[in-house]
Formats: sequence, structure tokens, C-alpha cells
Amino acid sequence: MTAAQPREHLSRSISRYLVLGFAVLIALMAGLVGHAIWQITELKTRMGDIVDVRNRKIQLATDLQEASYNRHNNLVYQVLAQDPFERDENFQLYLKWGYRVGEARNQLKALPLDAFEQANLIRQDELVARIIVAQEVISDLAARGMDDEARALLAIELRPLNLEYTEVVEALRRHERDLIRAALEQAQQATDQAITLHLAWGGVLILLAVGIAIIARRSLQRDARIIYAQFSELEKAGTLLEHQATHDPLTGLANRALFYRRLEEAIQHATEESFSLAVMYVDLDDFKQVNDLHGHAAGDALLLAVARRLQQVVRKSDTTARLGGDEFALLFVGIDTGARRELCVKIEQEIGQPVYYNGISLTPKCSIGYAIYPRDGGILDDLLNAADAKMYQAKRARKQACAEPEQ
Repeated sequence: MTAAQPREHLSRSISRYLVLGFAVLIALMAGLVGHAIWQITELKTRMGDIVDVRNRKIQLATDLQEASYNRHNNLVYQVLAQDPFERDENFQLYLKWGYRVGEARNQLKALPLDAFEQANLIRQDELVARIIVAQEVISDLAARGMDDEARALLAIELRPLNLEYTEVVEALRRHERDLIRAALEQAQQATDQAITLHLAWGGVLILLAVGIAIIARRSLQRDARIIYAQFSELEKAGTLLEHQATHDPLTGLANRALFYRRLEEAIQHATEESFSLAVMYVDLDDFKQVNDLHGHAAGDALLLAVARRLQQVVRKSDTTARLGGDEFALLFVGIDTGARRELCVKIEQEIGQPVYYNGISLTPKCSIGYAIYPRDGGILDDLLNAADAKMYQAKRARKQACAEPEQ
């Protein structure tokens, strides 16, 4: 064998090794790219499930809670109302919110459900059947003028059922939030693992193809930034949904559901710590005339101004809420019962200041009713009924005072 033959044999061996090395490199790079594509596709699928399905279930559970609260409240107002027309109006609203409850539940049942969600909806079915029976009995008693019996059933039978139903729906919301959190954590772990694995492969391949490893790393970092950005957007969306479920969209104040929840908690703490509470209902007088004469934009501006003024009156430890329409509610914790009249006067003075909107001067007036815990009641319904009754009493007195000069 001549010298040229070993060199030729060596050259062919090197070529084979180079071909083998490049083949391994290509195979590893193909595996790296394939794994990255699979990982990204898997993460996108998970994100789609979180955003499209889980958030939809949270929204439906929130709608279900709101509709249940409103249905119960309209039933309470139907029992309390003395005017037949007002009672009939609340009955129609009671039917409307009942339809909303059924609609939200049907949409939930149409979605893919796990074992917990199925069990939760079965429990809801049981409670809804009992609640409907109780509500129909109470509504029938109210229609026949048997108000005392209707109020008794409200407090003794219906309210515990509603509280249990609300907790069942809240358990469904917590379950969905926990699943979202778990999915996000799994996606985060998968992303971290993918980053570690791809960097390790890049370290092995960097001796053969530095450029390819850099490109792969940049691609991976870009994908990771996209995933982290999606996580941030999802967290913001969850926070926004939570805020929308508990706050009035126009004024940003607490809504009826959040106000009732804080009042329940405050009553429990007041019972344990032996301090007083005050609940105030504030209803704007002749608000409909503002909308009729100047338009709903002026009405919204007036509501926003009243909301800001009420927030200036209360302390940080108190709660200001818009219950709906032109009706507001205040919860004062640990207030001196002797200072309530001064507080009512202060609120009337603050609200009574002119509001200027597009060259229009609006001078709002209000009627206030209040209730003191535990003097006027030891439970939520009693306090709300007492405050509501005093508010309507103040409204009637104001109307009579305005009508006297004309007689």
C-alpha cells in the first residue's frame, strides 16, 4: 500500500465521520426543533383551554351568582312592597332573573365538565329545586297579602338555602380558579424544563454548529417571552373579571353582592367583638327627571358625582356601594350611634351641592334611611329592611313637604 492509499483511506474515513457527525447534528437539530414545536403547540393548547373554557365557566358562575342575588332581592322587595303595582313590578323582575339563572346553568351544563363540576351542578339542581318551591310559596303568600308568613319563610327557610346555594356556586368558581392556577404552574414548569433541555442540547451542539445553537436559543427565548406575556394577560383578565363581578361598572363602587358579603362579615365581627354597625340607604330624589330632561349622559355624570362625594364622607374602613339605579348604600363599622344624625346631615349637604355638566347645573337631593346593629336587627335581612323602610319614610315625608305649599 502506497502513501497515497493511506491518505485516501484516511480521507474517506474522515469524510464518513464528518457525514456521520453532520447526520447526528441534523438529527439532533431536527429533534430539538420538533420538541420545541411540540412544546409550543402543547402550551398553546393549554392556554386555549384556560382562556376559552375555564374563564367562560368563571364568567357563567359569576353571572349565576348575580342572577341568584337579584332574584332573591326582587322576591324580598315583592314581600315588602305595599303598592300592588310595585309588587307586580318586582314579581316580573323575579321571573326575569329566574330565567337568567336557568340560562346560565344551561350554558354551564353544555360545556365539558369534570367530576367535581358535575357533582357541583347536581348539588345546584337539588338546591334550586328546594329554592324554587320556597320562593313560589313565599311569592304566593305575598300575593295573598300574608306578609308576616312570607317574611318568616324568607328568614327561616329561603335565606339559608340561598346562602348554601351561593357557597356551592362560589366553590365552583374557586375550583375553576384553582384549575387555572394549576394549569399555569404546569405550563410554567414545562416552559422551564423546555428551556433547560434546549439549552443543554445547545451546549452539546455548540461545538459543531455555534450559529445553529444561537438561532435555536433566540427562537426559544422569543417563544418564552410570548408565553410569559400570555400569562400576564391572563392574570390581568382574571383580576378584571373578579373586579367586574364585585363592583359597579359605572361608578366603580362595590355592587350589591359585595356589599351584602361585607355586611355579613361585619355582622359576624361585630357579634364577636361587641361593636356597633350602621347601614344607610341613600336614594336620589327625582333622578328619573334628570334622565328625561337632560339625557342619560347627564344622569351618569350625576351618579358619578354622588359616588365621589359619598366616598369622601366615609372612612377607609367603611364601604360605599351602588345597589342599582339611583340607590346607594353605606356601611359604617364601629360608628357612634349618637353621631348618625350628624352624619345624615353631612351626607345630605355633600350630595346637595350643585353638579355642573355641559353647562347644566343639577342640584341633587336624596332620601336617607339608616339602621343600627344590633338595635334595629341582629341579621342582615332585618338591618336592610329597617334601613329601607326608613328611607322610604323619609322620601314620603319629603314629597309631602314639597306638596304642602301647593295646597
